[in-house]
Amino acid sequence: MNKPWPLPPIDDKLRERLAHGARLRAAMMQQLERGEEPQPEYRVRWLQESAHAIILLLAERGEAFLAAQKDDALSFADFCDAVWSARSILLNQGAAWSKALAEHADPEDGAV
Repeated sequence: MNKPWPLPPIDDKLRERLAHGARLRAAMMQQLERGEEPQPEYRVRWLQESAHAIILLLAERGEAFLAAQKDDALSFADFCDAVWSARSILLNQGAAWSKALAEHADPEDGAV
């Protein structure tokens, strides 16, 4: 794994906000499992807007790829691979941050 991203400073206020966000996310997952519209609206909107931004970025990157690679083309599977690769990177980063927090270490010092 590449060197992890710097761990953001975490104080008690941020811990409270992260815990609140985790509770909201868990509640949203339960709502979805019950077939309900997830709430709160601002989180749903953020998810939808973020997903749309990712798709637009992939489309832009795809156009650039097509312009640069005259003998190659991207498919839907390539876009899915890019999303899954990004997911893997995020999960690895989350694991590195969790390890750094558990060890009370600074991920910048190479302990992660």
